[in-house]
Amino acid sequence: KLIDRFGALPKQAVSLLNSIKIKWIATKFGVEKLVMKQGKMICYFVSDQQSAFYASPNFHQVLQFVQKHPNICKMKEKQTPNGLRLLLTFENVKSIRKALELMEMLG
Repeated sequence: KLIDRFGALPKQAVSLLNSIKIKWIATKFGVEKLVMKQGKMICYFVSDQQSAFYASPNFHQVLQFVQKHPNICKMKEKQTPNGLRLLLTFENVKSIRKALELMEMLG
Protein backbone atom coordinates (compact mmCIF):
# COMPACT_ATOMS: atom_id res chain seq x y z
CA LYS A 1 0.00 0.00 0.00
CA LEU A 2 2.89 2.35 0.67
CA ILE A 3 4.15 1.99 -2.90
CA ASP A 4 0.69 2.55 -4.43
CA ARG A 5 0.23 5.80 -2.58
CA PHE A 6 3.69 7.34 -2.53
CA GLY A 7 5.70 5.62 -5.26
CA ALA A 8 8.81 3.48 -4.75
CA LEU A 9 10.20 3.46 -1.23
CA PRO A 10 13.67 4.90 -0.58
CA LYS A 11 16.43 2.39 0.26
CA GLN A 12 16.47 3.60 3.87
CA ALA A 13 12.75 2.86 4.28
CA VAL A 14 13.16 -0.62 2.78
CA SER A 15 16.07 -1.30 5.17
CA LEU A 16 14.00 -0.11 8.13
CA LEU A 17 11.07 -2.38 7.20
CA ASN A 18 13.45 -5.31 6.65
CA SER A 19 15.07 -4.75 10.05
CA ILE A 20 11.62 -5.01 11.65
CA LYS A 21 11.01 -8.30 9.80
CA ILE A 22 14.37 -9.58 11.07
CA LYS A 23 13.40 -8.72 14.64
CA TRP A 24 10.04 -10.52 14.30
CA ILE A 25 11.67 -13.69 12.99
CA ALA A 26 14.46 -13.53 15.59
CA THR A 27 11.96 -13.16 18.44
CA LYS A 28 10.09 -16.25 17.21
CA PHE A 29 13.35 -18.19 17.58
CA GLY A 30 14.16 -17.01 21.10
CA VAL A 31 16.63 -14.28 20.19
CA GLU A 32 16.71 -11.58 22.87
CA LYS A 33 19.43 -9.50 21.24
CA LEU A 34 20.72 -9.29 17.68
CA VAL A 35 23.92 -7.46 16.74
CA MET A 36 25.32 -6.79 13.28
CA LYS A 37 28.94 -5.62 13.15
CA GLN A 38 32.13 -6.25 11.19
CA GLY A 39 30.33 -8.44 8.65
CA LYS A 40 28.77 -10.71 11.28
CA MET A 41 25.28 -11.14 12.67
CA ILE A 42 25.26 -12.40 16.26
CA CYS A 43 22.04 -13.70 17.81
CA TYR A 44 21.88 -13.91 21.61
CA PHE A 45 19.33 -16.49 22.75
CA VAL A 46 17.12 -16.38 25.84
CA SER A 47 19.37 -15.80 28.84
CA ASP A 48 17.42 -18.10 31.21
CA GLN A 49 18.97 -21.51 30.57
CA GLN A 50 15.96 -23.15 32.25
CA SER A 51 13.53 -21.45 29.85
CA ALA A 52 10.88 -23.63 28.20
CA PHE A 53 12.12 -22.21 24.89
CA TYR A 54 15.06 -24.64 24.91
CA ALA A 55 12.63 -27.59 24.85
CA SER A 56 10.43 -26.03 22.15
CA PRO A 57 10.02 -27.00 18.49
CA ASN A 58 11.41 -23.59 17.49
CA PHE A 59 14.72 -24.24 19.26
CA HIS A 60 14.83 -27.73 17.74
CA GLN A 61 14.41 -26.07 14.33
CA VAL A 62 17.36 -23.77 15.07
CA LEU A 63 19.54 -26.75 16.01
CA GLN A 64 18.61 -28.57 12.80
CA PHE A 65 19.42 -25.45 10.77
CA VAL A 66 22.87 -25.16 12.39
CA GLN A 67 23.59 -28.83 11.66
CA LYS A 68 22.53 -28.48 8.01
CA HIS A 69 24.39 -25.20 7.39
CA PRO A 70 27.74 -25.32 9.25
CA ASN A 71 29.32 -23.24 6.49
CA ILE A 72 27.17 -20.15 7.17
CA CYS A 73 26.56 -20.25 10.92
CA LYS A 74 28.05 -21.43 14.19
CA MET A 75 26.51 -21.92 17.63
CA LYS A 76 28.50 -21.54 20.83
CA GLU A 77 28.23 -20.61 24.48
CA LYS A 78 29.95 -17.45 25.66
CA GLN A 79 30.57 -16.07 29.14
CA THR A 80 29.14 -12.55 29.37
CA PRO A 81 28.83 -10.12 32.30
CA ASN A 82 25.23 -11.39 32.62
CA GLY A 83 26.27 -15.06 32.73
CA LEU A 84 26.62 -17.83 30.17
CA ARG A 85 24.79 -17.08 26.88
CA LEU A 86 24.08 -19.19 23.83
CA LEU A 87 25.02 -17.40 20.59
CA LEU A 88 24.34 -18.08 16.94
CA THR A 89 26.81 -16.31 14.64
CA PHE A 90 26.43 -15.81 10.90
CA GLU A 91 29.49 -14.79 8.85
CA ASN A 92 29.58 -12.52 5.77
CA VAL A 93 26.47 -10.51 6.64
CA LYS A 94 27.18 -7.13 5.12
CA SER A 95 23.64 -5.82 4.64
CA ILE A 96 20.17 -5.82 6.14
CA ARG A 97 18.93 -7.66 3.05
CA LYS A 98 21.46 -10.50 3.60
CA ALA A 99 20.49 -10.70 7.29
CA LEU A 100 16.83 -10.99 6.31
CA GLU A 101 17.61 -13.75 3.79
CA LEU A 102 19.41 -15.75 6.48
CA MET A 103 16.66 -15.27 9.05
CA GLU A 104 14.05 -16.32 6.49
CA MET A 105 16.09 -19.48 5.79
CA LEU A 106 15.97 -20.21 9.51
CA GLY A 107 12.22 -20.05 9.69
